[in-house]
Amino acid sequence: MSENVNSSPTSSDLIRTYGRLGLTSFGGPVAHIGYYRDAFIAKTGWMDDDAFAERLALCQALPGPTSSQMAFACAWKMSGSLGMAFLCLSLFLIPSVVILLALGLFFVASAGGRLGGGFLQSFMAHLADWMTPLVVAVISYAAIGMFKSLSFGLTRRWITVLSFVMILALMGVDRLPEGDLGPLRTVINIVPILFGALMGLVFLRSKDSAATPALPSDANARGEGRPMVWLCILAFFALLAVSLVIILFELGPFPVQLLAGFYEAGSLVFGGGHVVLPLLNDVLVEPDLVPESAFRTGYGFAQAIPGPVFAVAAFLGGQVGGLSGLVLGILGTIAIFLPGVLLVMAVMPLSASYARNRAYKAALAGVNAAVVGLLGATAFSLFFLLWTPGILIQQADDTTAYIAAALLGLFFLWVLRLPPLILIAMTLVAALLTTLL
Repeated sequence: MSENVNSSPTSSDLIRTYGRLGLTSFGGPVAHIGYYRDAFIAKTGWMDDDAFAERLALCQALPGPTSSQMAFACAWKMSGSLGMAFLCLSLFLIPSVVILLALGLFFVASAGGRLGGGFLQSFMAHLADWMTPLVVAVISYAAIGMFKSLSFGLTRRWITVLSFVMILALMGVDRLPEGDLGPLRTVINIVPILFGALMGLVFLRSKDSAATPALPSDANARGEGRPMVWLCILAFFALLAVSLVIILFELGPFPVQLLAGFYEAGSLVFGGGHVVLPLLNDVLVEPDLVPESAFRTGYGFAQAIPGPVFAVAAFLGGQVGGLSGLVLGILGTIAIFLPGVLLVMAVMPLSASYARNRAYKAALAGVNAAVVGLLGATAFSLFFLLWTPGILIQQADDTTAYIAAALLGLFFLWVLRLPPLILIAMTLVAALLTTLL
């Protein structure tokens, strides 16, 4: 069952929490979900697991950067204020955007692209490797906690198990040379959500125990969001149409085409940062808007710093150099995150309007159970891939230390209840030591 909501956070509580998350949320989109759950549920009781899982399912089903959409949606729920939600999202994004923008400008200014004589690139590469065990531990811990509260009862646990198996099967097929899913891999995470909704409608609709989300207390539920819904939908599709025309016909100067490419990527990618790589490559590198070397370097940096991978737009915009690069990096960041935020602003009020509907609650109960399976399958898959050097671990031929770090991290989080910040500090130290040795 859901954990109880103990209190409502003040504005200063949210500002401090999101500021800390922006500085410490290493590991990519799925790991961020674990950090959020720890911050909003396990440690504070500001949300319950039902409301959290509902937003996670909706954000997973929408195109855009899932973890950033989730940060925005949770802030909106907890504060009841759209303005505070934007402020919290900004606090979450600012550290990664500032770091990547500075690196982008530095990359241009450095002769031949040699950053700090190679030390910085080496440290970032080792940091990306050591972040992988941290990601496995954080996701596993989040999945265990959500399993206890959202996957109770025989029906829900079957949904969780079947979703777990389904995701692993799809991931396995995608990795086979003859079974490459191609563009369909971007919607793998949507499959268990649809499956969970269907199973919930069929098997949980008649149960009195169907998960009933707490009625939203934010502006979403007060009936004042309908005009905003249509405005956000109109803005999303209008800007997407303009972006596609600019890209298709190569209209406007370079900055305009670059911003259009960022908006298109933010509009069409499902599942978060790591699946944005091929689409960004198609819309930015192939038309020669961004050099491939800069693109690869920026993407590598984005994986090794806190915050969302989509913030790579700041690095790529900074490739222009000087004041123009600074402005384009900021505008590029806005362009790539804007479509995801518009969709959240459109969908959340619609979700709130169905909060009392019996069919919706049953479908949501099934989705919540399926989300647990999705998180569990992600953690299991990452742990399995840790065993093979060259897949997740690039800088070492023996991954034994990384496997041990993942198990130790889970022990610290689950048994000793240590805060993730301690694990992050240990990860930074490990990356520095392996760089120096």
